[in-house]
Amino acid sequence: MHISGWGSNSGGGLHKERQRSSAFQGRHRVGERVTGRVLKRERPGYAWVDFEGLELLTNIESDPEPGSLLLFQIIRLEPDILLQELHVARAQGDPLGPAVDLFWAARTRFETISAGLRKELSDLPGPEQPRKDAFDALLAGTPDLAQGFKQVTQACTAINTLLSARGAGQLDYRPWLLPEALSGELLSISRTRTNPASEQSPTIVETGFSFTLPPHGQCEMRLLASPPTITVRLFLEHPGLGPAFERLIRAFLFAGQDVDFFTPSVLPPEARAGVLAPQLSMDRARSRFARRV
Repeated sequence: MHISGWGSNSGGGLHKERQRSSAFQGRHRVGERVTGRVLKRERPGYAWVDFEGLELLTNIESDPEPGSLLLFQIIRLEPDILLQELHVARAQGDPLGPAVDLFWAARTRFETISAGLRKELSDLPGPEQPRKDAFDALLAGTPDLAQGFKQVTQACTAINTLLSARGAGQLDYRPWLLPEALSGELLSISRTRTNPASEQSPTIVETGFSFTLPPHGQCEMRLLASPPTITVRLFLEHPGLGPAFERLIRAFLFAGQDVDFFTPSVLPPEARAGVLAPQLSMDRARSRFARRV
């Protein structure tokens, strides 16, 4: 999907349209997910879409109805803007939608200003706690970073309030886990597996961790933990990079632990929106990772 051209809604022609496009390019980064509301059709295959106050003429093959809320991933910002539509049918009027949009926006702002911090943490493979301590120390000395991270955690808390009421798991954002990764989000669900042959019903924690690792593409890690067993399956945009992803994940997430990795698979198209996006669906389908690990 391209953002290009101008039409009857531009109110000043090509100059104002270019100004809005430039504002969009300055506000966002490649890989980010953005939500837009269709305002009106301009001509076949083209519609005006409102991206957080920026009205842009957009080429959309799906030709959605005015009023539709659409989710996109930014593929390119230069020389023109290229977005990929992520086909998630969002429920109208659901308070979770705006809460997720705020989380994504706050996360993008924080990741944009924290490149130096993440670079320092990437030199600390091994157990999570030393990286978390270093992260906290760096934040304490940098008020802008501390404020940016506070906004992300506040948005995450608001989402979890809504998810808890639905029994839909818990969202977490831990940028120190894989410091080189962007757009990271973890969604964990605890389930009790009934065993008729035993008086005990073990608790199983299912976790989906989606992220982008520039320049190697997107990954969704699906983890099933039933102590003492940990099983991991990777879904990758480029499965040929599976060994490299596994080495990185072992070094930063499972140092010194015995973990079983399945052979990496191709990341399915519906997974490109991340592990949180299915919660926005009108049918409230169970999370992908809960069905596929």
